[in-house]
Amino acid sequence: MFSEISLAYWIMDDGYFDSHGRTKTLLICTESITKEECIIHQSVLVKLNIKSTLKVRDKVNNKYRIRISKTSMNRVIFLVKPYRHIDFLYKLEI
Repeated sequence: MFSEISLAYWIMDDGYFDSHGRTKTLLICTESITKEECIIHQSVLVKLNIKSTLKVRDKVNNKYRIRISKTSMNRVIFLVKPYRHIDFLYKLEI
C-alpha cells in the first residue's frame, strides 16, 4: 500500500526540486523504470490527489521522470512534512 510515508521516502530517495526555469517543482528520477511503470506510479499519485506529468529525460532510450504539477506542490508538502527528515527539506524547497 502506498501512503504518505511511502511518498516521503520516495522523494527523499529519488526526488529533487527543479528551481530552473519558471516552473519550480519536484521531479522524481524514474529513468530506471519503463514509461508504462511511470504511468502506474502516476496513478498511485492520483490516489493521493497529486497531479503529475511525464518529462522526457532521454528520447533515444525512452527514459522519463515524473514531474509533480506545480498546483500539487502544496499538497505534497502537506502530506510528507510529518515524515521527512530535516536534511531533505531542500528537495521540497522548504
